[in-house]
Formats: sequence, structure tokens, C-alpha cells
Amino acid sequence: MGKPVPTRFGVLPENEAAAVAHLAERGYPPIAIEEDDDGLTVLILKPLPDDEMPKLVQALPIHLSAKVGIVMGDRPPFTPRPNA
Repeated sequence: MGKPVPTRFGVLPENEAAAVAHLAERGYPPIAIEEDDDGLTVLILKPLPDDEMPKLVQALPIHLSAKVGIVMGDRPPFTPRPNA
């Protein structure tokens, strides 16, 4: 296991308050809030060890997410489909 790093979760600016409240209610209040180059609000969550990450994933307000990736096969999210 590597050193834990902060988790970043992007939401639209109008969803910031709802996302912060959702996470705080579940014990994961953001440690910082930033704006990215696309104008999205990025909630920075404290570093957690690998064995605690599944609980954080369950607590994330996916319904408020500004970015959703779908992993298919062994490719990382947001990669183009290879030509057949």
C-alpha cells in the first residue's frame, strides 16, 4: 500500500452545499474546496488508507457528481475506445 492521498470529488458550483452536507452527514467533511479550470467545484477529502476507501466510495454523492467515468475492461476511465 502506498501513502494515502486526498480524494478529489467534482461537483457543479450549484451543488456544492448539498454535496458538502451529504459528505459531512456521513463523516467525510471536505478539508478544502477549490475551483478547477473548467469552473467546477472540487471537494478535497482527507487522505484515507486503502482499507477505508470502500466506505468513502459508498458515502460519495454520485447523484451530484459533475464527472462520471465508466470503466470497461482493463482500460482506465475516459480513454478513447480503440479502433476495431
